[in-house]
Amino acid sequence: MEEAENGTRKRAPGNGVRKLSPSPTRAPSSEQRNPSALPPPPRVPRWLILDRIVHRSSRRRCGVVEDDATASALAHDCAGRPVRASLRIADPPAVSRLYLHLTGRPGISFREPTAIAAHRNSILFRLTVPFEDPTWWHDSYSFPIDYFVYSCRSSSPPSLTLLPPCFDGGHINPQLDKFCKPHRQQRQRSMLPEDMGILCHGDEGEFTVAQLMFSERYEIELCLLHNPPPAGSSMEWNVKKVQIPPDTKINTYLWMTDAVLPIGTCLCWVDNYQGMLLIDVLTDSNSNPDHQQWLRYIPLPKKALKSQRLYKDADEPDPLRSVRVTDTGIIKLVCILTEHVICFLLKDKDRGLFWMIDVNMRNKKLQSSALYISEEEEEDGYPPKRSRRNNFFGQY
Repeated sequence: MEEAENGTRKRAPGNGVRKLSPSPTRAPSSEQRNPSALPPPPRVPRWLILDRIVHRSSRRRCGVVEDDATASALAHDCAGRPVRASLRIADPPAVSRLYLHLTGRPGISFREPTAIAAHRNSILFRLTVPFEDPTWWHDSYSFPIDYFVYSCRSSSPPSLTLLPPCFDGGHINPQLDKFCKPHRQQRQRSMLPEDMGILCHGDEGEFTVAQLMFSERYEIELCLLHNPPPAGSSMEWNVKKVQIPPDTKINTYLWMTDAVLPIGTCLCWVDNYQGMLLIDVLTDSNSNPDHQQWLRYIPLPKKALKSQRLYKDADEPDPLRSVRVTDTGIIKLVCILTEHVICFLLKDKDRGLFWMIDVNMRNKKLQSSALYISEEEEEDGYPPKRSRRNNFFGQY
C-alpha cells in the first residue's frame, strides 16, 4: 500500500443509492474457512484513497470478520482496553476505510477516532480513551489520547502499534491528576493532527512519526519518535529545537499547516499560502541525541504568494489549493479559481441524503451536482447511530 491520499473522498454514482464494495478479505464459501490455515495475504492495489474518518465496528463476531487477512493482532490502549484494526480495501476511485474493533468501552459520547496520516503500508491515527473511573466520564475533553500505527504488509501479518505518550510540555496538576487514571489529556504534549506526519523507511516495517510546533517567538520545535528506536534505547518521543537558517524568512505566527508529505528521508510541512518546510527526520536515527535539526524553507512562487487564505474552517481541508508529491518526487501546487461559483448542500429529506450543488453565479446556471458522502453505512446496510461527523460549512 503506497501513500494513501488521506482525507480525499469520492462520491458514489448518481442514483442516490450507495452500494458497499465487497470486502476482498472475506471468504465466499465454507471451504475456504479452514481454521488451521493462515488466511491469504490481502490483495492491495498499488495505491489507495483513504477515508480520514476511522470507522468503529462492534457488529463483527470476536471483533473482526472471520479469516480477515487485514485484521491486526490484539493491542491495548493506555487504559488496558483491547483494540484491533482492519482495513476494508477498495480499488480507486472507491474509498478504502480503516475499521477499529473496540470492546469494553463505556457507552458515552466522546471524540471519534481520526486518521492523521498515511505512508506506504502504514496509517497513523488517534483514539480517545475514556477514564477508568465512571465519576469522571462527564469530563470527556480531559480523556487521554492514544496514537496508533496500523501496518499491513504482504510479507508479515498486520500489526497495530501503540505509541507511548509524550508529556513534554504538558500541564501537570498534582491534585487533579491523582483522580484521573491513567492520565489527563492536559498532561500530554499538545499535538495538532494537522502538524503530524509519518515516514515509512527500510524493509522491515520501520517508521518515524514527527510533529512540528510553531511558537510566536520565531521558534520551531520538532517532536520525533522512531520505531524501532535507536540501539540501546526504548521507543520514546524526543523533542528538540529546530535551527532556522539566518537568511530564512518564515512567518511562524501566521503559519497554518495544510499537509505533511513524506519525501525521501524528509517530511515536508506545507502551508498552501506560504511555502514548504523540509526536515530530514532520519538524520538523528543513528547519531547522538544532541544532533541539531535544520530545516529547509521553500517559498511558493511569487505569483502564488499574492493570494490570501480565504477558507479558514478548522480541521477542514482547503478546497482551493493543494500541494502533493508525485511518484517521481515532483512537488506540485494545484490552485482552483472559483470566484463566481458557490457550493452548498441540498438535503433530500425523504431519503436522508445530501447533495453537493455547484452554481455558477455569473451565468446563473447549475454547474454540477453529486452525492455527498457524510458517513458510510455500516455492513448489511445498517446506517450508523452516530450523528454525521463530516460537516460541511459551504465555500465560495
